[in-house]
Amino acid sequence: MKSNLRYSLSVLFILAVFSNTLFAQIDTVRFNGAYFKKYWTDTKSIVVSPAKWDSKDWTKLGVFVAAEGGILFTDKSVKNFFQEHRTGSLDKVSKNFLEPFGGNYSLLIMSGFLAHGILAKNNKSVSTSLLSLESFLLASVIVRIPKTLVGRDRPDIASDQFQFNGPFHGNSFPSGHTTAVFSVASVIATQYRETKWVPITAYSVASLVGLSRIYDNKHWLSDVVAGAAIGTLVGNLVSHRSSDSKLTVVPIGSSNFQGMQLTYVW
Repeated sequence: MKSNLRYSLSVLFILAVFSNTLFAQIDTVRFNGAYFKKYWTDTKSIVVSPAKWDSKDWTKLGVFVAAEGGILFTDKSVKNFFQEHRTGSLDKVSKNFLEPFGGNYSLLIMSGFLAHGILAKNNKSVSTSLLSLESFLLASVIVRIPKTLVGRDRPDIASDQFQFNGPFHGNSFPSGHTTAVFSVASVIATQYRETKWVPITAYSVASLVGLSRIYDNKHWLSDVVAGAAIGTLVGNLVSHRSSDSKLTVVPIGSSNFQGMQLTYVW
């Protein structure tokens, strides 16, 4: 059990460590017509980007899908571990601090960046706020597609982790809260990556939010990992897109854990 949990949590943590070293920060985004046009161009890029992948890209994606399949078999053990270790104090932290990051707190953070940008005349803060908002909205829409089509039962009502009922009969996979918070965290981490504590803090909070969804018995681990992947990929696209898109899945491990790093360069 402990080895399965360690493996599964390491995948979630490592999934958060996306490579941002190839991209420049953006400080030119403004609330104007070009900004709203960006929503359309970025959405189109998300839809058509798989058409540009080569066989290696599809193979690497297959590795990720296979890893998700492996995590599926650990879902019930991870669920049981978290439910067996719940406490009143942790319940309050999860409900009052972590869960709201899937919506209200993320919007407050965006508002904070915007207010700072306006008051301090800091273009980077304004751009970060608007990019985060775009990423948050696009990711929240995109995640509804697999949620609706897969139809997976949530762990608080499912008898086991393999209850996939098809379209419109369940909404557990992927985790919407995790998708939302990673979509914002990835933008902030990219915009301020030269300050090392910012990406670490952004992805750590996002990971804790994802784990809180398991702790609250609202999602399986595989739901959370998928949500983290979707949110981060959308955030990366919104923050910086190049003409050469490459998907890289790198298995990594040591004597203490096994996992993988997923990197997508737009």
